[in-house]
Amino acid sequence: MKTKINLTGSFLFVFLLSFGLNAQDFSLFEKFEFNGESGGKMPYRLLKPLDYNPEKSYPLVVFLHGSGERGDDNEAQLQNGLEPFLETSNRDKYPAFVLVPQCPKDMKWAKTADPDDIAFTFSEEPTEPMKILMETIAQVQHDFKIDERRLYLTGLSMGGYGTFDLLTRRPDMFAAAVVVCGAGDVRMVDRFKDVPLWIFHGEDDDAVPSDLSKVMVNALTSVGAKPKYTLYPEVGHNSWDLAYNEEKLFPWLFKKKK
Repeated sequence: MKTKINLTGSFLFVFLLSFGLNAQDFSLFEKFEFNGESGGKMPYRLLKPLDYNPEKSYPLVVFLHGSGERGDDNEAQLQNGLEPFLETSNRDKYPAFVLVPQCPKDMKWAKTADPDDIAFTFSEEPTEPMKILMETIAQVQHDFKIDERRLYLTGLSMGGYGTFDLLTRRPDMFAAAVVVCGAGDVRMVDRFKDVPLWIFHGEDDDAVPSDLSKVMVNALTSVGAKPKYTLYPEVGHNSWDLAYNEEKLFPWLFKKKK
């Protein structure tokens, strides 16, 4: 299903949205660091559900950031896309853990995450950050009561590539996924065709061309999948502010179960 939205005033929306960012308390994302047995490390932030009860199980959202937020400060990965997850109304309606790992500088979630390569080629050998990410998710599942039927995956830009990469590796893990201005390997779609997907892109994106999403949508449709697809006209690379603030996104995402 493709949706093309009339965005008259969209830049005003993003401008006004920016005023609300200062009101968000990002310290609610608690700081952690995963240390693997192999010596690998991954800083991550974790937002706990509102009115968290350790006796209850909750959904887990895994959020993968873009290339500009890489590093080891355990701060930069909170810069883009996460504001709606902090909104009290959303936290009240959709209590969940939100895991935000940080990819190291000069490394990538997906080995072939090259925005200039429309023929995205999946590698069976994951990048080191992807290996540690999978271990980090397992650790969070061990440390907290996570509803295994309700794991959700999302990412923007480089994180969108990572979302398709991880879906290809572990389609059994996720109840639904959201990809924003990303890309994947069209040859691999049969592996995750049964995972509900909502794909977003800005039509004027000059960093990750929107055709990279279009070919994924077409490939998924060709194998019987029914991905949701929203293309924003006159929007460039930053389609995440609009995507994550879509009124129907959270209701769609959190009702999905395996």
